[in-house]
Amino acid sequence: MAKDPSIAIIRGRLAADPELRATGNNVHVVSLRILSSGFETDNDGNKVDVTPTSWQCEAWRDLALHIAQSLRRGSQITAVARPKTETYTDRNGDKRWSTKWVIEDIGASLHTATVQISRTAGHGTSQTTPTAPPAQAPASDPYAGIPAPSIENDPWD
Repeated sequence: MAKDPSIAIIRGRLAADPELRATGNNVHVVSLRILSSGFETDNDGNKVDVTPTSWQCEAWRDLALHIAQSLRRGSQITAVARPKTETYTDRNGDKRWSTKWVIEDIGASLHTATVQISRTAGHGTSQTTPTAPPAQAPASDPYAGIPAPSIENDPWD
């Protein structure tokens, strides 16, 4: 089946700790629920919370391991996900549909927390990156001394 080309950017908090498991082929999958909500204005002009939207999500393989190792209940995150609709038959014999969101990428919000990045070197190993960039490029850097290309009308300059 082809992937749905639609994607959603989900911003919210984890409702519970991610649940990691493995398939029969030892492929890791993590299930998580993200709650997102906004504000509405009441009749007096005050902002009030709205009922949160619950997003049932899953992630696979290395991303599943990274989520399980890094995120906990209450973590504020932003995720990029695509829908995956499944059908099933309920107890009454009626056909039903359920949509899960397959996470393609996820990050912790730095608005209310700090993170320390650890780059993975393969399955299960990690290496912590320095908290500040090096003052000069390492000797093995093939791009050391080459100036960055100039871009006309660069909005970030």
